[in-house]
Amino acid sequence: MADQQDYDSPWKDILDLQFEEFMAFFFPSAHARINWRAGHEFLDKELQKITQDAALGRRVVDKLVKVHLKDGQEQWVLVHVEVQTQPASGFPERMFVYHYRIRDRFGARCATFGVLADGDPSWRPAEFRDELLGTELVLRFSTAKLLDYEADLPALEEETNPFALVVMAHAGVRATVVDPYARLDWKFGLTRRLFERGYKRQQINSLYRFIDWVMLLPEELELEYDRRVDEYQEEHKMEYLSSMERRAMERGRQAGLLEGMQQGMQQGVQQGMQQGVLQGELSGRAATVQRQLARRLGVLSKEDEQRIRSLSVTMLDRLADDLLDFAEPADLQRWFTRYTTQ
Repeated sequence: MADQQDYDSPWKDILDLQFEEFMAFFFPSAHARINWRAGHEFLDKELQKITQDAALGRRVVDKLVKVHLKDGQEQWVLVHVEVQTQPASGFPERMFVYHYRIRDRFGARCATFGVLADGDPSWRPAEFRDELLGTELVLRFSTAKLLDYEADLPALEEETNPFALVVMAHAGVRATVVDPYARLDWKFGLTRRLFERGYKRQQINSLYRFIDWVMLLPEELELEYDRRVDEYQEEHKMEYLSSMERRAMERGRQAGLLEGMQQGMQQGVQQGMQQGVLQGELSGRAATVQRQLARRLGVLSKEDEQRIRSLSVTMLDRLADDLLDFAEPADLQRWFTRYTTQ
């Protein structure tokens, strides 16, 4: 089965919708050389064919984009973008392998960019180098470190580019690891700022989804967050997303509710709807935790997915908080041993 991170990640969604803004924010020099009026084309299917057998470590989201340059000497180039949320020793080599495969496949020059969304200030890969018997290979690539942008939060608050909010969401996660109430305030503050900046509805939806995906809260605080967002939208006479739409976007409640309603036709409408809501809450919560774990640790095994689905709401909330400190797959196994093994 395909890695769900490659298809469901809000990083992927927001890059699809706002790639020009992404380049302007993180790589302004490259952005200035691209002819954005000529449009750009995503080549994700082609990238999957090129990289599907490259066993070079976990990917969070890879994007391959064809753009036109302002320089008349070049018809078009390929911009390869990778987002990496954890330090990985094989990252530079993967950038090299993807780079030469793209160049070989398309016969075109390729620019390679990486976004480092991890929390290690010392991890700053910028080149791949290999030497053997006098033969040397070197690839230098451009990277943007989110920690560098987070160091100046006042500047981010004044920045109108939507990717300032993306950086602030990551910053909020790091700043509120042990304080879910502070995370609630931070998350609502970002959402309010999102509404106030005059973005288009589609932009607001994708940015909202990103913020909601990154800044995971315990269930009771998610409900308080929903209440604040509803109250704010009502007060300002705006409604970009209803509560049901927001929750269904990430937690699968609509599917659970539908299933419960179908069961209710056979067992009693009221009982079925109540069961559907509970099942939807539980399955949606488990799905969210699985996505968070996959983002941090890579693809989960079927056994781990089943163990997560069997957890109670209370234990899912505990795991949702604890996973923010996980750095390797063994951390999840230690968590299971501590909390689920009698």
